Amino acid sequence: MSVIKEPKPVHREFEMERLILFSDAVFAIAITLLIIEIKLPHIPDKLPAGGYIELMKPLYFEFFAFAVSFGFIGNMWIRHLHLYRFIQNYNEGLIHRNLFFLFFVVTFPFSTSAMLHLTPHFMLPLFIYMCNMTGCLAALFWVSYYVFQRNPHLAITGFPTDKELLYQRYKYNFFTMATGFTCITMAYFIFPENAMMQRISYLLLPVLALINYFRIRIKKRNTLRLVHIAGQE
Repeated sequence: MSVIKEPKPVHREFEMERLILFSDAVFAIAITLLIIEIKLPHIPDKLPAGGYIELMKPLYFEFFAFAVSFGFIGNMWIRHLHLYRFIQNYNEGLIHRNLFFLFFVVTFPFSTSAMLHLTPHFMLPLFIYMCNMTGCLAALFWVSYYVFQRNPHLAITGFPTDKELLYQRYKYNFFTMATGFTCITMAYFIFPENAMMQRISYLLLPVLALINYFRIRIKKRNTLRLVHIAGQE
């Protein structure tokens, strides 16, 4: 009968660093691969000066999609950094959930390249892209729920207010994106010929984001007030 020994604290700290460094490497590779698909078009030998602007027009949307994806992945890395600031230990469940989150990170170059085929009559690339964003937010929320709600021993001691606010922020971000994505998808399926309803559905995302922004602000203010009152007692 074999007995699996518990790793020493030094070894476990090194393993935790490997988990974080592996995640950072995935972020770095995914964010680098975004630019691979962008290439200069074939430029004829003889082209009038004004022709360069027309020739480069397809690159405008490609760079826009690249900038949006770069910003989103960068934001996910920042949130991942903020989350792991409070994590001091790990188990198999955390490893699997972290890999699930990284899965949606590495698919971003694909979903970004799919956006280059987006047309008014072919909206599937947009749904793929939004599904990718929703998956990232859902997986990050799942990791925070697993650590802060189900396995608080994995987190550092103290800072209950910061942990709760971070958890609530990730939860609201996921629900905002998931609700907006669902409503936009339903608008295209229920009103396939109504362009006005389809455009209106896009307004739901910034409205929900604004509502959740103030919800987090209010929750933060109320939480800090309770902490202040408890400190005075």
